[in-house]
Amino acid sequence: MRHCFKSFILLLFVLLAACSKPRQIAINGAPLHEPSKTAILQEGSLFFRGLDGRHLDLADTPNPYDNVVFVVTAGKHVIGAMNIQGGHFAMPEDLRCYRIEADLQPGMEYMIAEDKELRVAYVKRKDNNVRIATARPFETQAAYSGGCNWK
Repeated sequence: MRHCFKSFILLLFVLLAACSKPRQIAINGAPLHEPSKTAILQEGSLFFRGLDGRHLDLADTPNPYDNVVFVVTAGKHVIGAMNIQGGHFAMPEDLRCYRIEADLQPGMEYMIAEDKELRVAYVKRKDNNVRIATARPFETQAAYSGGCNWK
């Protein structure tokens, strides 16, 4: 009975978190809640790690399971991203680092993701799923090697 109650509470917490509005994190001074000046960037199958040559502080990149989106100024940007490690720990996939050049329109929501089969990163609009930019990895490292060289 006690385990059932704990499981119910945990399930309720997960459902409430899934239904909540995402927390917004402003990047490089982007004004929050001004859609005429900003675009929203959400992580898909890539981690967002840099913008316009500036590496994001790990304090600005929360737990990947958090419900967050990143607010950036609209316009042309170079998005730094790396693939999410997957696979079995005995045969992990390589770490792939991307620089994606994209022109983000004001008031739009975008997602960054990777086509793992083709090893291509892309930025797509969330409203119509159209890819607006793609990129090949600029660096590939052994899995769990520590991270991308963003310089």
